[in-house]
Amino acid sequence: MFELLLLIYLLPLIAIVALLLKLAIGLVRAVFRLALWLVRKSFVLLGKGLLLAFVFIVGSRRTSAGNYTDGQQR
Repeated sequence: MFELLLLIYLLPLIAIVALLLKLAIGLVRAVFRLALWLVRKSFVLLGKGLLLAFVFIVGSRRTSAGNYTDGQQR
């Protein structure tokens, strides 16, 4: 009789623990995916920022003193 009562008590607890474990694993996966996405996005934005800075530096040197012509060849 005691074993039956213990089983009746433990089955819902086991089900709840299993659901909580699934939820925890899903949350860990989601956080890991979010972290990878953020790292990827940050590197992409860093690369674009460096490219933009490089273009501005090269553009400012090309248009600075002595190198600028107004489209006329001499």
